[in-house]
Amino acid sequence: MMVKIVKYPRTYHIEGSRFQPGDEDLDSVPFSALYDRPTTIEEKVDGANTGIRFAPDGQMLLQSRGHFLTGGPREKHFNLFKQWAFSLSGVLGEVLGNRYILYGEWLYAKHTVFYDFLPHYFMEYDVLDLETSQFLSTEARKQLLSALPLVSAPVLFSGVLKSPKQMMQLMGNSHFIGHGHLERLRSCCREMGLDEERCLKETDNSEIMEGLYIKIEEDGIVKARYKYVRASFLTAIKNAEGHWLNRPIVPNILRPGADLFNFS
Repeated sequence: MMVKIVKYPRTYHIEGSRFQPGDEDLDSVPFSALYDRPTTIEEKVDGANTGIRFAPDGQMLLQSRGHFLTGGPREKHFNLFKQWAFSLSGVLGEVLGNRYILYGEWLYAKHTVFYDFLPHYFMEYDVLDLETSQFLSTEARKQLLSALPLVSAPVLFSGVLKSPKQMMQLMGNSHFIGHGHLERLRSCCREMGLDEERCLKETDNSEIMEGLYIKIEEDGIVKARYKYVRASFLTAIKNAEGHWLNRPIVPNILRPGADLFNFS
């Protein structure tokens, strides 16, 4: 039986967020949409959206945005993702079965932000229940995945927001960018024989997180989702003059002691 891909949902911008390329047809939503509603906010990270699921016959299927990963030169930045996922196929299959799709960000290749303090290259942030067509709430998702060696996107806030200012105060430095990260990027470029200045031009120079990912969660599921992207991040994308896929791969850096295949 052919398994149909289930793309990760497109996410509306909250008022004040700067639209990214490809989001021009999405309206922004006023902050009032969040009033008096249970809200979970995560750091929004800059990587490739990926998914892990299993077919009814037990075959593991890996996806990115609108396609399954089946091989080819444009998937080279996913080579390590495939190795890592298949190394965990047994335990992932036991938990997910053919009922759930696990979504996360694959952060191996630098896009616009250069990370030099990652705990892992895969960061999970959503699970879709195919039986109900609903995404699990953060608490329900963590319960489902509790036995798996996974890193989750960091939760910055859980509760009821009182004002836009309260939300914006969450926009601090990224958990995954260290001081001096641009010098480390320069060093990586030199080692790889790449043009340092061009690479820096294609990179956001701030240590502040890309943005916020906002979920309204009730009754064990995600009722709505929004995002906030800072303006300077969008400026960095425009300055890059081209899609990251068409550039040489510059790997983000794992923090000291991090082990891709032995995370616990």
